[in-house]
Amino acid sequence: MKIEEIRWDNLTKLLDFLYAGKRVLRKELTEKMKIRNSTLSYLLNELTKLEMIRIEKIAGGRGRPNHVVSLNPEHGTVFGVKLGRESLRAIIFDFSLKKIDSIEYPLHEIGKSIPDVISELKRFVEHYKPVGAGFAVSGTVDLKSKRIIKSPILNLRNFDFEPVISKLALSEFVMCNDVDALHIGQIVESGIINKSSLTVSFGVGIGASYYDGQDIFVGSDGKTAFEFGHHGVDPDGEKCYCGRIGCLETVASEYVLVKERAGSIGNFVANFDLFRPIINQFREKAKKEERLQEYERIIKSLSYYLSNLVLSLRPAILWIGGEGIVSEWIFNDIVKSIHLNIEDGWEIKPEIMRITDPESWEKGAAFLLLRKYISSRIKVGNKG
Repeated sequence: MKIEEIRWDNLTKLLDFLYAGKRVLRKELTEKMKIRNSTLSYLLNELTKLEMIRIEKIAGGRGRPNHVVSLNPEHGTVFGVKLGRESLRAIIFDFSLKKIDSIEYPLHEIGKSIPDVISELKRFVEHYKPVGAGFAVSGTVDLKSKRIIKSPILNLRNFDFEPVISKLALSEFVMCNDVDALHIGQIVESGIINKSSLTVSFGVGIGASYYDGQDIFVGSDGKTAFEFGHHGVDPDGEKCYCGRIGCLETVASEYVLVKERAGSIGNFVANFDLFRPIINQFREKAKKEERLQEYERIIKSLSYYLSNLVLSLRPAILWIGGEGIVSEWIFNDIVKSIHLNIEDGWEIKPEIMRITDPESWEKGAAFLLLRKYISSRIKVGNKG
């Protein structure tokens, strides 16, 4: 590895620990990052010059005082945006990823909604002047060209996002898959950055994201990859809206709640606004009651195929979240079913936790933007 690559690797680790730990002792940073004190001083000096961090002295008993390192919330603001089937939600964070403000815009037909969405976001951008924005999008995303390769649920294919963003006059922006953003947001929020983890999102659709303890799994071609909801589970099953036969979403998503009314998952996705009120009624009912029979088949199917994924990846942590996990009993039933599907002899016992932070999607997208922003700022500073 080249010296410059080592430097950027150390800088990335430093940012990860600061965003995850919020306020971290300097001594702790050298131990966790496994670097020399002089190397840490160099990295901290660069970030201090750019007014991105704060270093405070605190009393530590005898000897030298301890130093606590934290991000400077006043350095600037950043947008985290989630673009999903049900709505567009944007949150403005300060530089330490503390929420300042938010907007939510219900989406109907995304193509027709875009002008209105741009207008709303532009108003926010003009008011807060963020350093950039991170967009979490449902579907397969090309991280380099910033295109939505395929998003059946948004009815978008090979959609170039750059012209849309240019209208917002943002100097920096990144795009990622929405479940990857959910996963990254949870990693940052929990501070657990040194263990492998699997995140699964359940709702109108199903998604998954895997983190090996260092990076989120992405395809070798630079495109987001992990279409868990479109894994084939029944070769003689229903045709999915993605074009495949017998996808997991046809048997284990919230679509199953309205399957008889919808007739097909293709009709469900194409006319989602007709079924949205019914889905919301089920969610409200599930919040109030201990068990709903309508969920039994869904939970059984989802848990069975999720246990296969756990068996293959052996994550240390399994996070389960999404708009469909509206009550503790749904989460608990999924956990019980997973345990039943994995024998003790496999010695696979991930810590299974529910994602309860409703802002994890936006936070993850904002974090990715801040990584890019800090990297570019330091490169410019060095050239100067």
